[in-house]
Amino acid sequence: MKTKSRRIFSTLLALALAFGLSAALPLTAHAEDDPFQVAENPVGAVYLLNEPAALLMTTFVYDAREDFGTIDHDTPIVVQWYWSNVNSNTDRSNPQGESTLPYDRIITCPTTLTPPTNTVGVRYYYAVIRYGKNVVNAQQQREVVLTETACEPARIEVRAPEPTEHGFRVKKTDEDGNPLAGAVIALVPDSGYQQGASVFTHEETTGADGFVSFSATDGYYILGEKQAPSGYNATDEKYYIHITANGVYIYDPITRTSKPYEMVTFVNKEIPQLNKEDHFAFMQGYPEGTFLPSRNMTRAEAVVMFSRLLVESMSLDADYRNDYYPDVRHGAWYAGQVGYMQTLGVLADYSRDGMFRPDEPVTRAEFATLAAHFDHLTPADTNSFSDVPGSHWAVKYINSAAAKGWITGYADGTFRPEANITRAEVVTLVGRMLERAADSAYLEANVSSLPRNYSDLTKDHWAYLAIMEASIGHDYVRDSAGEHWTAVY
Repeated sequence: MKTKSRRIFSTLLALALAFGLSAALPLTAHAEDDPFQVAENPVGAVYLLNEPAALLMTTFVYDAREDFGTIDHDTPIVVQWYWSNVNSNTDRSNPQGESTLPYDRIITCPTTLTPPTNTVGVRYYYAVIRYGKNVVNAQQQREVVLTETACEPARIEVRAPEPTEHGFRVKKTDEDGNPLAGAVIALVPDSGYQQGASVFTHEETTGADGFVSFSATDGYYILGEKQAPSGYNATDEKYYIHITANGVYIYDPITRTSKPYEMVTFVNKEIPQLNKEDHFAFMQGYPEGTFLPSRNMTRAEAVVMFSRLLVESMSLDADYRNDYYPDVRHGAWYAGQVGYMQTLGVLADYSRDGMFRPDEPVTRAEFATLAAHFDHLTPADTNSFSDVPGSHWAVKYINSAAAKGWITGYADGTFRPEANITRAEVVTLVGRMLERAADSAYLEANVSSLPRNYSDLTKDHWAYLAIMEASIGHDYVRDSAGEHWTAVY
């Protein structure tokens, strides 16, 4: 009798323990007649971009002895994670992983997911368990219905790290190493490499000590001179700056190699003075007696012409040839003049791709840029021409030349910056720069004895006076009425 009592007690104790173990996980969701219950919901968190994330965990439980319904043992039990952009667990468009469970009368199913942190923003992650549920239909027949149970969504936020700023200094001097105040240095984003850094343009003006300081966040930038001090030409040197969490570097955009930043020094050269006193001929016609006013001028010809107009002329004993432009051969007829003008700093922005392209026609924008380097830049609040927007590479040079009255546009308000400039337009612009104006009365009275006339040019041509002024050397006197020629040669 005692043995039988002990067996009954042992059985009751085993049932009590089994019930206690299955009830140890508290159920946090009790959907009516839902066989699977959620015993544990995942917990949200906030991470920095690419920071390792902790596991998200949820636990589903099923106990056939509970009064929540039963599941079909032949229908696969599938667990899958999802994410959504909104705080909901109903979206099934972004699955993250899938696993299956074997059927049992008592199931405890913990499932985990490591949320990715490579995208800034907020996502909601949740797990879903799918299974077959045994039900009795309206006809009192048993059938299996595919059913889902989902946990509560966990909010996972990924934030971009706070940008780290690093500072560096830049120096401005003249050719003798003396500090220059009043130069505007610009740090602008390099659009080809920027990759998410804050986009801004930072400009600083050098003080009496010639220094400026910059501070910027991680990213790629181009450092250059926007405006030179009065009386100087800006340099066209550019430095490529890479700022990282580890510091500031100068990088090579071709090889994409970097080296630690060492202080950059921009050197300005004084604006060379044009000879406005001696009215020698600076443009010639052709041997057959024509001037060809509509003909274009090459880039080399334009530079050589200006080299002859300087107060401080080139020394005949010096060799000014250099290797600054890889497409200017040392044996070329223009090599010395190009080298000389480059050392004077007047070719900044004339060649923007590192090549000189000597035999290409010079455009109106390029010629205005070259001319502008022989005087201080005149700032303009508005653009002078409708087809020269503020983003045009030569806008400051074109506006400055227009403000001085050197260049004019067309009747429709355009400048046509990419059109090739003609010889007639060149002598007109340069004549204005040199403050030279032909003596029309002298030309008319002495037309037959002039040292040169041109078969393709009449006095009715719009540029007749400018062409004669440029191609006939002369002595003159000047009064309030203008320029009066006294001799020609």
